Amino acid sequence: MALINETIKKQSELVTLLKKENIYTYSLEVGSACENHITVNGKECINFISNNYLGFSTHPAVLEAVSTALQKYGLGIGGSPLACGTTEIHYRLMNRIASVYGQESCVLYASGYQAMLGSVQTALGKGDVAVLDALVHRSILDGVILSGCDTRMWLHNDIEDLGSLLDRLKKKYRRMLIMVDSVYSMDGDWANLPELYRLKKEHGALIMIDEAHSLGVLGKTGRGLPEHFDMPNAPDIISGTFSKFAGAIGGFVAGPYEFIDYMKHTASPYVFSASLSPLICAGVLKSFDLLDEEPEWRQRLWENIKFFLSGLAGLGFDTGPSKTAVVPLIIRDTIKTMLFNRKIFEMGVYASPIVHPAVPPAESRIRLGVMATHTREDLEKTLDVFAKVGKDLGII
Repeated sequence: MALINETIKKQSELVTLLKKENIYTYSLEVGSACENHITVNGKECINFISNNYLGFSTHPAVLEAVSTALQKYGLGIGGSPLACGTTEIHYRLMNRIASVYGQESCVLYASGYQAMLGSVQTALGKGDVAVLDALVHRSILDGVILSGCDTRMWLHNDIEDLGSLLDRLKKKYRRMLIMVDSVYSMDGDWANLPELYRLKKEHGALIMIDEAHSLGVLGKTGRGLPEHFDMPNAPDIISGTFSKFAGAIGGFVAGPYEFIDYMKHTASPYVFSASLSPLICAGVLKSFDLLDEEPEWRQRLWENIKFFLSGLAGLGFDTGPSKTAVVPLIIRDTIKTMLFNRKIFEMGVYASPIVHPAVPPAESRIRLGVMATHTREDLEKTLDVFAKVGKDLGII
C-alpha cells in the first residue's frame, strides 16, 4: 500500500508549481517580533498577516510580567493540568476569565483549537445534534467529529434558515447546541446574538460561542460579543483563544461549574495534553489588566479599522461583510490571489493568501489583520500599494 496517494501528489504538484512561479508566500522566515512592522525573509514589511489586534504581545508591561513568571516557574510546568500542571497563576487566570464573562467557572487549554474540541466533546454525544453556522471555524467541526453527535448546518447568519432547522430538529434529538463564531475569521462579520437567543428560548436549544476574534475587540470594554449586545447570559458555553486578544497562545472554556468540572475530568484534549505554560498565563493576565487600564488601544484599533475599510471601499475592492479587524480582500481567483500577495510583499506589505481548500476557489482572498499599532502612515502606504497592484492585475 502506497503512502503517497493521488491526493497528496496533487497537493505537492500545486505547491511545486506555485514555488516555480515564485508566488508561494506561505511559511516565510520571520525574523522579528509581531509588531506593526515585521521582518520576513530579511525584508522589513508592514504586518497585515497577524491576529495580534491590540499589539499586546510586545507591550512592555506584558513582557515584564512574563519575565517575572519565567524567574519563578521556568519555561514550562512539566505536566498535565490534572497532575502537576496547575499553579496559582493558572487559577488566577481562570477566575479572571470567568469574571469577565459572568460565568461560574473556567478551564484553560494549551491552544484555542483544543479548547473548541474539548467544549464540543463535553457538551454533546450520541443522541444530540450540533447546529452549526456554515462558516464556523474548523476546530468546531473537528470537535463535533470527536463528540460522535449528529451535525446540521444552516446558512451563514441566516436566522430564518436556523429557525426552520431548529423546528425540524427539536423532536428528533435530546439536545440541540447552536454553535457560532462571535466574529468570523475569514469574513470579519459577527453573529446575531439577540436573534440566536430568541430562537434558543423558542426551541429549547443551547448556545455556544467562539470568542476567538471577539475578545478584546467587541464590547464597550473589550469583553466580546455578549458585552457588545449587553447579553451576558445569552451563551451557555463560551470558548476562545489568547492568540488574538493577547497575541499569545492557549485557549479557554467558560460556563457552569458542573459542566467545567466534568470537562476537566473527561475531555481528552484537556486530560491528555500538557498544561499551558505559566509564562503565557502571566502575559495574558497582564493583557486583561491592559484592557481596563489602557482603553486607548481598543480606540486606536477601531479608528484604524474604520479608516482602512473606508479606504479599501473607495479604491473599489470587495471586502465582503467585514466590519471588524478581520478584513478580507476578495479576489475570487486562486492564481491572481497568490500573485497579488507576492507583489504586495515585494512592495513591503506582508499578508496572507487564503485559497482552496480553506475557502472555495471562487472565494479566494487576501486575509488582512488590522492592528492598533498600525500608524496612519502604515495604512496609507498599504492602500497605495494595493491600488497599484490591484490595477496592474485588473482586480479594481
